[in-house]
Amino acid sequence: MAEAPRRLWDKGAPLDELVHRFSVGDDSVWDLRLVQADCIGSAAHARTLHRAGLLSDAELASLLSGLRTIAEEHRHGRFTIPPALEDCHTAIEARLVAHCGPAGERIHTGRSRNDQVATAMRLVMRSDALHWLDRLGDLLHTLLARIQRDGAQPMPGYTHLRPAMPSSVGQWLHAHAEGLLEQGRATLDLLDRLDACPLGTGAGFGVPLRLDRAFTAELLGFSRVQRSPIDVQNSRGRLERYFARVAADIGAVIERLAWDLLLFSTAEFGFFSLPESLTTGSSIMPQKRNPDVLELMRAHGARLRVRTLELDWVAGKLPSSYHRDLQLTKEPALRAADEVCTLLVVAARVVELFIVHGDRLTAAMRPELYATEEALRLVETGVPFRQAYRQVAADLSAGRAPRASAQAGQVGADELTAVAADWSAIIQQADRFRRAEQTAARALAP
Repeated sequence: MAEAPRRLWDKGAPLDELVHRFSVGDDSVWDLRLVQADCIGSAAHARTLHRAGLLSDAELASLLSGLRTIAEEHRHGRFTIPPALEDCHTAIEARLVAHCGPAGERIHTGRSRNDQVATAMRLVMRSDALHWLDRLGDLLHTLLARIQRDGAQPMPGYTHLRPAMPSSVGQWLHAHAEGLLEQGRATLDLLDRLDACPLGTGAGFGVPLRLDRAFTAELLGFSRVQRSPIDVQNSRGRLERYFARVAADIGAVIERLAWDLLLFSTAEFGFFSLPESLTTGSSIMPQKRNPDVLELMRAHGARLRVRTLELDWVAGKLPSSYHRDLQLTKEPALRAADEVCTLLVVAARVVELFIVHGDRLTAAMRPELYATEEALRLVETGVPFRQAYRQVAADLSAGRAPRASAQAGQVGADELTAVAADWSAIIQQADRFRRAEQTAARALAP
């Protein structure tokens, strides 16, 4: 009878089952997100062991075949992680031992779960960040399309939630587009921070074997190795915090957009509305249509910030090297990855479909909005600004309205062209990380 799979660290001593369940937590659930990445990382490690003469040709071929089978089963939802085996690393190794025999027992040579999980998370976060860029681009281009369609419509600009100066629908939407551009650049910075290979550092103090870490990094599409083995463990939580921070900052742009739409779609403003298909009803009030989607966009933006706080408190308080606390950095990072993508997709739908009420916007363009522009017209004739300021204020008090300007508050075509060009540059810079992802996938090839 075949021996049942054992935990990687199991040496036969008794184990308190309550403490074991507490220690494992829900790792077996969240680690399903890491299976593909762990198979890729294990394939690269196996190739590095083979290069070092620690695996034979036949053993390497057997391990790669086994890893491809596991990855395929996972893609089709057939690979599971029994809670008794704790995590994806143990479950994958158990399957390799069952199918590859002694070769499966050699796969862990020269590595620890400490650098193994760091590698898997690094690969997953790289993939998720690239996915964010795709969704950011979708929302950005939807914003630009709405500006082309409705951007010329005048709209009051507000400070302190009071009418301030003339603006336009285009200028308002352009602000959110620029916010997304900033987060696109932050995502590039995130990708660059992730672009260092942690594999081959073992438990956090290096491995006394002649393993070619640069070769491993190349196989996994990393441009460099992470040099300090202790810093590999110190960076766990640090990188997840930055990952979640970028996600939260993307969410903050959308949260502000949702807030604006909530305010300006109230009956009192009436500038915008949502089509009925994007609203919900009340269970008691027959007349109600509720903007739940906007309120939940706002709430999800706030919840993304909570992920960063969780990571701050779990990982930010630790001394150097590995601590089991780091197990709890996976869930908030992975949740943030999912939530920000959903938020971007929903925001693009809302931006595409919200309705502009030009009559209400035009009626809100009261003459006093043009007061600053009138003062600056006087400045152009040689009047000192402070005198012009007081003169316009006196005119307003006397009931003399400033002249309106059709061009006030409009966003220029050149600015929109620049947004599109800047986004294209971001995507071009991200191409090397997409190529890196493709390179890593090839580590599983025969």
